[in-house]
Amino acid sequence: MRAAAAGVNAETQAMAFRELAAMLKAGMPLDGALDMAGKSGPFHFRNAMHDIAAMVSNGEPASEGFRQYKTMFHSVVPAIVGSAEQTGNLDYAFALLAEFFEDEADLKRTLQNAMIYPGCVTITAIGAVFVLAFLGFIQNTIGVMLLKAVVAIFLFWLALRFRFFQNMVRYVAMLIPFFGGIMHQLAVARFCQTFGLMTRAGVPYLEGLEATMPVVQHPMVDRAVQNLYYGVKNGSTIEQCIRSQPAFPAIMTNLVGAGEATGSIDEMLLKTAKYLKDDAKHKIANSAKMAGPTMIIVLGIIVALILVSFLQGYFNMLWSIVEN
Repeated sequence: MRAAAAGVNAETQAMAFRELAAMLKAGMPLDGALDMAGKSGPFHFRNAMHDIAAMVSNGEPASEGFRQYKTMFHSVVPAIVGSAEQTGNLDYAFALLAEFFEDEADLKRTLQNAMIYPGCVTITAIGAVFVLAFLGFIQNTIGVMLLKAVVAIFLFWLALRFRFFQNMVRYVAMLIPFFGGIMHQLAVARFCQTFGLMTRAGVPYLEGLEATMPVVQHPMVDRAVQNLYYGVKNGSTIEQCIRSQPAFPAIMTNLVGAGEATGSIDEMLLKTAKYLKDDAKHKIANSAKMAGPTMIIVLGIIVALILVSFLQGYFNMLWSIVEN
């Protein structure tokens, strides 16, 4: 087992797997393609890809090499690559992985773009209060309180580097009506996309379900996937298991049932994932539009507080002059 390595963002993996697919399709040997594709990533990613290429040169399967770096590559990678090694469709497998990580990167960009405007407005408001407190236009106590708030936000950001705290924040966010629904919807979409891609790559159902569990990151959906795994293991159909789990929406049940009947369950799972992701992106975009007026109201309140603080200090100064 290799030493634990840092993770790699979805953009880097998408680019590497896309390059791998292109080089293998052009007839390049797998070990050379692995070594070449890793050169566009960070140092630890280059080392990992170089090690995997060396393992392939020594006759070991690439899937085992990816499996050695559990913290860097998701379990979907060795599962799909391992299935492709049996069928000889490695270029197609890496193209599927590139599509998977491109979708993950696109979703991350959507969430980040939704936070740009509120974040810029918040930073501007905090900076304005600091400047006014420094120039003496508002009471220093307000500046000190704001400084404490900034320190608390910074500590919160640092704490998010740890997986345990990430899980805590995720569970708390699930209790919030709007965010909880979005997180549940995205978790189901992530499961459908991952399981659909693995099914399309020829990965057996049970192996695909087992490898898909870590990608869900939602307790309710994770429990439903586990029940789905044990149901399929006991001989039930995918549709029967999905229909018995209330965590899965009706559109998923209907599409997967039709796909299982026609032999195109992978296509229906991917369609379900696309629908759920597009719907979630639409909701996120609408909430981002609503953030504009909300932030204007918040800024108005901040300006009003600053004005009240300024007038209070001004009249206190006049009163002290009159008393003297």
